Amino acid sequence: MIRRTVDAVLDSAVLSFALWTLLYCLGLPTQWSLWPSGWIWLVATLAILVWQVRRALRAPGRGAEPAAGPEPDLDPGLDSGDARPGSLASAARALLVVGLVAAAGALLGGLLWRPGLFWPTWLATVVAAASLACWAWISGRVELRRSAREAVGAGPGARADLTVLAVAAGVAVLSLFVHLGDTDDPYYMNRSVWIAEQGNAATRDTMFSPEVFNTPYGGGIPVASIEGLIGVLAHLLRLETGTVAYLLVTPVASALSVWALWRLVRAWAPRRQLLALLAAVAFLLLSGDSMLGNFWIVRIWQGKVLAVAILMPLIWAYLTDLAGTRDAGERRRLLLLLLAAGVAFFGLTPTAMVWAPLMFAAALLAAVVLRSRPLALGGGLMVLGPIVSGLAVVVFSSEVGGKDPVPLSAYDSFVRMLGDLAPMVALSLVALALAPALAARGAATALAAASVLAAVVVYAPGILGLVNLVTGSGPILWRMLYVAPVPVLVGLLVTLPWATPRAVRPALVRAVAVAGVAVVVLGLAFGGRPIWSHTGHGGPVTVEDGPVWKLDLEALDDVRALDERGMEGVVLLPPRRMKVMTMYTTEAFPVVPRDWFVGNIEEPAASRKARKLLSGVAAGKPPFPSARAVDKALDQLDVSLACTGETPYRDRVVELFEQAGYGPEEQVGSLTCLPREDRSDG
Repeated sequence: MIRRTVDAVLDSAVLSFALWTLLYCLGLPTQWSLWPSGWIWLVATLAILVWQVRRALRAPGRGAEPAAGPEPDLDPGLDSGDARPGSLASAARALLVVGLVAAAGALLGGLLWRPGLFWPTWLATVVAAASLACWAWISGRVELRRSAREAVGAGPGARADLTVLAVAAGVAVLSLFVHLGDTDDPYYMNRSVWIAEQGNAATRDTMFSPEVFNTPYGGGIPVASIEGLIGVLAHLLRLETGTVAYLLVTPVASALSVWALWRLVRAWAPRRQLLALLAAVAFLLLSGDSMLGNFWIVRIWQGKVLAVAILMPLIWAYLTDLAGTRDAGERRRLLLLLLAAGVAFFGLTPTAMVWAPLMFAAALLAAVVLRSRPLALGGGLMVLGPIVSGLAVVVFSSEVGGKDPVPLSAYDSFVRMLGDLAPMVALSLVALALAPALAARGAATALAAASVLAAVVVYAPGILGLVNLVTGSGPILWRMLYVAPVPVLVGLLVTLPWATPRAVRPALVRAVAVAGVAVVVLGLAFGGRPIWSHTGHGGPVTVEDGPVWKLDLEALDDVRALDERGMEGVVLLPPRRMKVMTMYTTEAFPVVPRDWFVGNIEEPAASRKARKLLSGVAAGKPPFPSARAVDKALDQLDVSLACTGETPYRDRVVELFEQAGYGPEEQVGSLTCLPREDRSDG
């Protein structure tokens, strides 16, 4: 009952967010207020939740716990296909040997991780995955049939589910205490704050102005709806936007991410599912050196991270279940969930337009091997939403079409994804290489193999450049490796179900398995870098005494004090304060919310120059420009309030502001601020 209920909650979340994304998309062209849509969504979400939970609890036989006793032998391990005719058995054995030798090469390349060895290591990983995929196909591991687990029960029992819930709760609590200020939040949080305060899903800039300039983020229409939902919830709940994003979304999403991993582990792991889940979570906790750990609980309020941590594992689980079920009603339900998952996908991140087609390619490859029309249909329904949204972005955007080159090489992309810590890289590469042999027989084997081949082969020379030419998504193409669920594959590797001679006692088998897990976990502990001490993306990571917003807390105190004092128009603050200001209010606008965005808005060159000049002055960075230049820049941007912080050159900065006609000075928090004098009489 626990499992069916939590599964239903996750399915409801997918359907609910897909509905919100459609409501949001209606608000983009009409520019009506999204607040009434929020009430519609809340009522519909409650109805969806009741429907899904009742359906799950009433479904006959779904989720029934297996009888107590020894774990059934669901998989004979890495057999070589001897039961097949002679020629096929020989081919299977040869492919198995090639795959294992290539996997050993991937292991060696990971342990010696360096640029000069990247392409041999990449090739070894591809050869291993492809060889073992062919071995699995020839040896009959990918036949579409009723799985052994369906025959004996629903897998791990209620104790395992309770353990996973406890792990999910622990991860949720940890997410509240780990503090990482992210450089992408000024844009994301600003959209949420705007919608919380103004209501409409703005298609133009809301960081520098109240929709005066073009959008500073890529020149495209903002199809992602997650920021809108956070803003609407903040408005409906009468909470600050930061509270909703950092203190509500973060723990809830963190807990759901653990259960999403559990959903996929149950679909792909042939045995010892709980240990596989624990290993996957441990791997993520110790992946602070890589973007695998970065795209998890330390940034999980962001849509792209929600997609990686929750939605993509669910899509693989849905596809696996769809290929393995013969129940017509269940098949229709899974097809609906996959269609909704595709809509939710682009509602979470524009990256869906490149991730989803690659996942579809993997699903289609598995469908061809399995001869499964439902699997092909499910993959097609999943990719429908991202393709439609991608076409809309291409048609209505001004900067799509491959103008910018792919910034990272294949090696640099792998380093960014897997880190540069040799033990962790080696563990990831071996998990990718052995994926076809690690997953349970049937659809799981086919989909695991296809996901790895799609995610790794796309880094072959020339492919990413071609993708960028079509989509203009070069700056984000390093993320393609997320298509393969690496943490789950690592979990399967840790609990590798090698075939065991019947003469060996079950107790010894368990002891060996536990010892193997202990060795790998110890290796992770000594080789991994915890996300609470090593993760970084524009700011240091810390562990706070209690739940706090994930931004510069000192700057937040000053911005709150300014907001209470009252401010409007364009405001000049020290850079850290301006960054936080854009994430806190849209009643006033900072001169420079973030340096990277200054060059993206269409404004006179004099205004762009003024922004850069004033940002340096407010920061108290010498050499200082002349008083005349400062006066001209302040006038160019029509700055209503100028502040500076604690700097050895405070008096000089205040003098420059006073000479420009600002004053008298007043202390607001740690800032010294000077309002613009009323010049109406002058």
